[in-house]
Amino acid sequence: MESRINHVKFNLMNMGLNEYQASALSHLLYLGETKATILSKSSNVPQARIYGVLDELSQKGLIIIRPGRPALYAPLSPEEISDALIAASREELREKLAFIESYKDELEENSDYIYLKAGTSEPRRSLIRIISVGDVSLEETRKIYNSAKSTLLISTRAMEYLNQVVDELKDSIARNVQVKIMMREPNTLSSNDQKKQEKAIEIIQSLSNLIEIRFSKEVEIRGCIADPFGKGQALFLVEEEGVPLFLREAALTSHPGVVSALGSMFNLKWKFDSKPIS
Repeated sequence: MESRINHVKFNLMNMGLNEYQASALSHLLYLGETKATILSKSSNVPQARIYGVLDELSQKGLIIIRPGRPALYAPLSPEEISDALIAASREELREKLAFIESYKDELEENSDYIYLKAGTSEPRRSLIRIISVGDVSLEETRKIYNSAKSTLLISTRAMEYLNQVVDELKDSIARNVQVKIMMREPNTLSSNDQKKQEKAIEIIQSLSNLIEIRFSKEVEIRGCIADPFGKGQALFLVEEEGVPLFLREAALTSHPGVVSALGSMFNLKWKFDSKPIS
């Protein structure tokens, strides 16, 4: 049993508690309602620290204190403890992000005074930045949709991720951005992907009748391009059948030449190697 208690202690430390807090709470889960002196002996939290540790756990909403002489302490259920720790971590991350964002304007303003002032060199844009496919690429996709001012070009198999970017797509439409979506022909997809594609098209058409959708037998490069012939951005990955997403990488670029070239390739394929949906 002690090894299982230590495992719970390790879990609690990974979820944000310090060693004394985790030790006290894991043993309290095992003992149930008990006195601080008993918990101190069981958990090896020094008696001089146990009351302070229990107060900290109470403030975090992880235990219940029943006043008396002596006071008794009881844990919440494992589910309640997990939910409380996750909620606390979310709030901490929000506060940390807000703190960092509060310095954004100041950093940019002060940096402008020193940026490239020591010489005459011009800033160079990086050609591409490699990112992982999954949550990171989805977040960058949302940013590109939000950045589009006049044109948004999307190349996809079945747009099975639509639900995760639909709000950003709606916002693009509301800004009168021209949206073109090129998908794989249904007969080149599995029956499961065909159903996903049909659902995606249904949702897209319900958003606006101005969105253009075409089919192509091959979609060699998947991704999105915003404002290809202005100050645009693009995210793309090469189609690799059978390779799981976690093994794949995508490329992100705001280099004018690369974005423009990708836009030209999309337009050529749109014009000569695709057909309207029926």
